[in-house]
Amino acid sequence: MTEVAFSCSCGTLKGVLHEVSPATGCHLLCYCKDCRAFARHMGRIDDLEPGGGCPLVQVLPARIEITDGEDQIACLRLSPKGLHRWYARCCNTPLANTVGSSRMPLAGMWRPLFAQTDPFGPVATLGFTKAALPGGPRRDKGLGRMLGGLLKRTLAAYLNGTARQSPFFDAFGAPVSPPLVLDQTQRAAAYVE
Repeated sequence: MTEVAFSCSCGTLKGVLHEVSPATGCHLLCYCKDCRAFARHMGRIDDLEPGGGCPLVQVLPARIEITDGEDQIACLRLSPKGLHRWYARCCNTPLANTVGSSRMPLAGMWRPLFAQTDPFGPVATLGFTKAALPGGPRRDKGLGRMLGGLLKRTLAAYLNGTARQSPFFDAFGAPVSPPLVLDQTQRAAAYVE
């Protein structure tokens, strides 16, 4: 298995994703409006795939190591109950999406962070394609395989004791940076298509 380096756009935040292979994660494109809104709010809409697909790599958080710029990790939520969307505050580079708890070992990392993407293998899953913009796919693909892989990785993480390890949550399960929730004006601007 391979280690793959990543960094934010300005290079202040850097890290390594360990044990990378197509079997240890899921390379996907998410076409949901929320992922697109996050990219728009961060000024990263040009990093999306045709049709508005957000390029992600779903991995175990314990495999993410931040080597520089840990103090730059910030978090926002599009709504009070939305996903935790992590980014580098130094340059507004998206980092990953997680649920609001370290109990679920899942991080959807932003693929543009990585200079080398071959170790992830080809895109295996297309999700929420009904929300794709013109030019995007119209059928979901690989969702069963994605969910099966997620369950397998989650179980393995709980069995080996790494399930709660994450650069985004502390040892007590609290976010390392308090999430900011977009106000109505910011939210409306983020969702303009």
